[in-house]
Amino acid sequence: MLIGLLLILACMPLSASFDTKCSVLITLRLQSSEDAYKEALQKIDQCEINDIISVTSFLEESISKVYITDIIQSYCMFNHEIISVIDDKTSNLSCVHRGKKRTERKFN
Repeated sequence: MLIGLLLILACMPLSASFDTKCSVLITLRLQSSEDAYKEALQKIDQCEINDIISVTSFLEESISKVYITDIIQSYCMFNHEIISVIDDKTSNLSCVHRGKKRTERKFN
């Protein structure tokens, strides 16, 4: 009976399916003085662990590179694939959310 139960459990699919997408846009704000990057981080903070973080940045390539690098280092799991495309038109990031932001190290 124990062997049969183990076989049934082994055949069941795992529950971590990574199919919930957490979409974030980073754009210039024409009618608002709010920081687009801070707003993006607030959205990511509301996402759950194992969500797919999907970031699209419409900012300049150099700025997008800094923002996307910071999000990767802060929020992305490194044991899953991380895809980032940074160019002069639209930059994109896709990775699995680690659950909460890594703590920032303070250098004195």
